[in-house]
Amino acid sequence: MMRRHNKRTNMTNNEPTYRSKKLKKLKKAPKLALLGALSLLVVGLVFYYNINDIRVDVEVQALMGAPGQLLEGKTIVIDPGHGGKDPGSIGQQGTIERDMTLQLAKEIEQELLEKTGATVLLTREQDESVDLQQRIDMAEKESADLFLSIHFDAFTTNDVEGMTTYHRNSNDQPIAQAVHDRLIEKNFDTRDRGVRAGDYYVLRENTVPSLLLELGYISNEKDETRMRSLYFHQEASEAIVDGVIDYFHKR
Repeated sequence: MMRRHNKRTNMTNNEPTYRSKKLKKLKKAPKLALLGALSLLVVGLVFYYNINDIRVDVEVQALMGAPGQLLEGKTIVIDPGHGGKDPGSIGQQGTIERDMTLQLAKEIEQELLEKTGATVLLTREQDESVDLQQRIDMAEKESADLFLSIHFDAFTTNDVEGMTTYHRNSNDQPIAQAVHDRLIEKNFDTRDRGVRAGDYYVLRENTVPSLLLELGYISNEKDETRMRSLYFHQEASEAIVDGVIDYFHKR
């Protein structure tokens, strides 16, 4: 005899299994919901902090200026000391001050142009004689924000060494200190002779903020060897520019 397939009976017989599967699904549901909520929370936190990081970056860039534009609108005159008929001091190794000052001035100019966006002028571009008053006149004519005169010191004996930063008056002491601090941070293994007021013509007669940097004694063998190195020129120019940036961003 053919037996009929009873759909209801089969469903009734399978009901415990069905209920068991359904209960397992119901038990899993809260866990899945919790995991989903946690995932959303984590994603939300990551998004929140990333957005805030972006905001901080934007705020810092707005404060400091975009790279290469830190001193946009400023005019800086760099004065390579001596030149032409005036060689300056000459070291034991034959180092001529007028050559060293011009080389370093050009390094500073390049560093300023790359980092700051400032307008940079040199009182001389080559080995030529330039009157002291002409150097001052350039700074005043251009309404410079800073006049930097680059020199190397000398003494009658060869045991004196070190770096000195001179300023025009007390108003220029803060920028002198900012530049000097950066130079000394470089640890050039020479004496720190400090920041001082100087009675040099290019400082005394200048009407714009002015510094005169004596970046070592050409009469000292150790200082002379250092000033002839490419490393020194790169590090010193970087320090001087960083000091200038420090000062203008604290004003």
